[in-house]
Amino acid sequence: MNYIAEGKEPPSWTISKRLISEGFAGALIPSFAPGASDKANLVLWKWGNDLPHRVAVFDPYGQLPKNQSSWS
Repeated sequence: MNYIAEGKEPPSWTISKRLISEGFAGALIPSFAPGASDKANLVLWKWGNDLPHRVAVFDPYGQLPKNQSSWS
């Protein structure tokens, strides 16, 4: 079903709007990627360098890209 093509709001948008209005900064969502049945995605719609929405990278094994050019 293509909600947007049918002029309807997707359920995920409805849920996120409610969470945002209640002051939540994000949600932990089950992953539907192949082979990731026990994994989750952290979806943030409000973050930054300052509390209460501070986000910092935790990469103890140095596996994440070091700069924007590393992503390609």
